[in-house]
Amino acid sequence: MGKGREREKEEKMKGEGRRRKERETEKGGERPKEKGNRALTKPPLEPREKNKWILVLGLDGAEKTSVLHSLALNRVQHSEAPTQGFNAICINTEDGQMEFLEIGGGEPFRSYWEMYLSRGLLLIFVVDSADHNRLPEAKKYLHQLIETNPILPLVVFANKQDLEAAYHITDIHEALALSEVENDRKMFLFGTQVTENGSEIPSVMQDAKDLIAQLAADMQRPSPGPLYNS
Repeated sequence: MGKGREREKEEKMKGEGRRRKERETEKGGERPKEKGNRALTKPPLEPREKNKWILVLGLDGAEKTSVLHSLALNRVQHSEAPTQGFNAICINTEDGQMEFLEIGGGEPFRSYWEMYLSRGLLLIFVVDSADHNRLPEAKKYLHQLIETNPILPLVVFANKQDLEAAYHITDIHEALALSEVENDRKMFLFGTQVTENGSEIPSVMQDAKDLIAQLAADMQRPSPGPLYNS
C-alpha cells in the first residue's frame, strides 16, 4: 500500500512538471528548430542598429526556408512545412556573423514585409520559377518593396530551376520586370535549386552566399565622413 501511494505521488509530480514546461513554452512564443536557429511566431525585437537583418521574403511555396537552411548548413536541407510567422537564423562567416530573418509568405504575414525593410541590410527575394501563374503576384510585391526602400541591395533567387516547368532566369528577369529596378541599386539574379537532401549545395548557391556576405559587409561598413581642408 505504501509503495503504491509513493508511485502514484511520483507520477502526479511528473505530470505537473510536464504541464509546467508546456505553459512556459507557450508563454515564450519561441521554439528552437535546431542549434543556432529559431522559429518565431511573433515579430522579433528590433535588432541593434549595428546588427540589422538580411531579409528573406517571397510568396509561400517558393521554398525560402529550404534556401535559407541550405545557405546555413552548406548542404541541401528541405523544410518540412511553410513558415508560419518568422524564422531567424544566424550564419557564421570568417568575418563575423550574418543574421537572416525570413518572414512567412502567406497573405497574413505580408503586412510585416514593408515594416522590416528599414531594419534590413539587404533583401533576398525568392520566387518559384515553375509557378507561372503566381509570377505576376510576386512581381507586384517585389516592386512594392523596392519602391519603399530605394537603396536596399536586392538578390533574387529564381528557385526550383531543376523542375521541368521552370522558367529560365532570363524569363524570370522579364516576368519580374527587373530591368525597371533603379540603376543605383545593387541587384543580382541567381537561378537556384535545392534537390537531394543532404547533398552539397550547388556552386551557384555558394557563389550567392559569398556575394550576400560581401554585400552585408559593405552595408555595415561606416560611410566616410566629410573631408575638410586644413
